[in-house]
Amino acid sequence: RRAKKKYSDQDEEDRRLAMMALQGGESSKKGKKKGSKIIAKDSEMQQKAEQAAKQLLVRDSKKIADNLDESVKVILAACVTVRVTKGSEGVRWNKFDAEVLELLLEMDSLEEQRSAANRLLELTKSTRIDNFSASLAGIIRTIKKHGVQSLSNITQGDGKQRKTKAEKQAEKEAWQEILAEDGIVDNDGDDDLAGAVDDSAELAQLTGKPTSGDIVLNAIPVCAPYHVLSQYKYRVKLTPGSVKRGKASKQCVELFTRNEEGKKNVVDEGTKRDKELIKLVGENEWVQAMIGDVRISSAGASKVVKKQKGKGKGGKSKK
Repeated sequence: RRAKKKYSDQDEEDRRLAMMALQGGESSKKGKKKGSKIIAKDSEMQQKAEQAAKQLLVRDSKKIADNLDESVKVILAACVTVRVTKGSEGVRWNKFDAEVLELLLEMDSLEEQRSAANRLLELTKSTRIDNFSASLAGIIRTIKKHGVQSLSNITQGDGKQRKTKAEKQAEKEAWQEILAEDGIVDNDGDDDLAGAVDDSAELAQLTGKPTSGDIVLNAIPVCAPYHVLSQYKYRVKLTPGSVKRGKASKQCVELFTRNEEGKKNVVDEGTKRDKELIKLVGENEWVQAMIGDVRISSAGASKVVKKQKGKGKGGKSKK
């Protein structure tokens, strides 16, 4: 009863059209045979429904643009003119929504229409526009709310206008000259390499294989895949275990700085210097570079662990 009362003003054909639109153009009634009259009737009604939907949803922007004043139409055409082939151009009116063009057509005066179109043309020359309909709709709202004079204030510049490509390029070149003066950027010669930051000099100062002839200033602990550190002079292998970072870092320092038993204590000056620098590394730096819950796998690691346990027991006995 409720449905009958609600749709009492609709006749049978309107109800069938509405149901077909909801069901995607398919009729709920189907004939048993392909050549039946029901299928033929449904196909005609489907076509009517499709045509009605197209008229409601799809509207030709060019037809509405033809109703605009010729001067306004020329300005808008310049905004959406693109190169189709070499030597030929085409106007893509589909970049404008029909509703937005109707808003432009409904503006109070021809001067407002021209101002809106000219403002859009200025934006296309200075910036990249991805949505022409949204941009034109925003300009129309601004004119309706603040008047045509508000557009002149915007074009004069209030500090919020986007920079042009030429201005951005000029700023980039000026910044590169400043960096070149400081020696950070090599801006001489090849333009393709201009602007590339030369950090190779800093990276070349780092080494994992110091020699006796090198001037070593500091030791830096690093943690990386073992095959990456295979050529490093001082390295240990960390595997998953139960040793915390603080304790593991102390064991690493002990391994790096200990003197191997059974060998002559003939150590060159470079190795002495390296061990002294390793001892100067703070415990916090070791902990930050280390991963947690590990087990040290290296030659002599078990001796270091026993030595540390012996020190701990000796300290307790003295107490």
